[in-house]
Amino acid sequence: MATVLPQRGAVRSPPQARLHFVLRFSVGTTAAFVLCEWMGWQPAALAPVLTAVLLTNLPTAPPLKVGIGLILIMAVWAWLAFFMTIFLAHAPQVLFGLVALIVFLAFAGLAKAKGQLPLTILLVCFAIIPVVTPALPTQHADIFAKAFVRAMLLAVIFTWMTFAIWPLPSPKPRDPPAPALGSPIAAAICGSVIVLPVMLVYMLYSITNAIPVLLTTVLLVAQMAVERGAASARAKMLGNFLGGIIAVVAFYLLNIAPSLATLALILFVIAVGFSNLIVDGGIRGGNALLSYNMAVVIFGLALLKGADNAGVWITRLLQFGIACAFAVGMMQVLWPRMLARSRGRA
Repeated sequence: MATVLPQRGAVRSPPQARLHFVLRFSVGTTAAFVLCEWMGWQPAALAPVLTAVLLTNLPTAPPLKVGIGLILIMAVWAWLAFFMTIFLAHAPQVLFGLVALIVFLAFAGLAKAKGQLPLTILLVCFAIIPVVTPALPTQHADIFAKAFVRAMLLAVIFTWMTFAIWPLPSPKPRDPPAPALGSPIAAAICGSVIVLPVMLVYMLYSITNAIPVLLTTVLLVAQMAVERGAASARAKMLGNFLGGIIAVVAFYLLNIAPSLATLALILFVIAVGFSNLIVDGGIRGGNALLSYNMAVVIFGLALLKGADNAGVWITRLLQFGIACAFAVGMMQVLWPRMLARSRGRA
């Protein structure tokens, strides 16, 4: 719990603006999840995760051109990753090499502290689509490219809708811009060495349901890279564990009275709790967002598998733990050495 609780004496935001943020976040993410479950759009957790990211990072409603731009960026990256996967399906070594190069360049861009949201979207698309697409039947090979674009479209729409209802600007403190690192190449190597082995394991062993684990791993490493360190790595690990536990409890509560109304109520309560921590900003606010995303992803995976296959999603929860432990451990080992070398060159 210490990973996400606000610090004592922290300056709290104005009550009215804080209430607007909490309601925007809770209603927007809940509506995105429930709509996806109702329509059968899988993975259902992708849209609420993207909605949470937008509502957390945007102080006001995005202008029309910004919203359309985000959708177009997602469409370009998702379909580019899909077509590259299809064209190189018979040369997996070449495909993995190109994906590794793109992931490396994306992490190098993050190290330069420019275009962090588009680069994070790029990382998500190229870390997931080339892994899951080859395992799909030919007639459904493009399902995840479509799912990514649809999820961003829903995220933008629910962001606009919730800002229209609760329009006060976000009181969440703006994170100070991270300075560009002296050695973006070293930072890119650090991030790539963490993400690429996880991708390779899923590629080699054709493990199903790779999306939740890869999505969480990429977001975890990308945030640690943006924060320029692994000082909060253990806190992120504990926060992800907390999110997983909350998802398990939510799943069993839903089984008591399964319905869309119960699902919406459970998700709304979870979102209210986390948004009251996220709104305070800082590293702990970022950890709370990661924990919330973890809870949503695990909850969505549990619903996808159903009560009759509980052992399967529990196995996926174990995969989450292993992947997060690997990411956090590698960041703690590699990042201090990279920073020391970068300072030495300076």
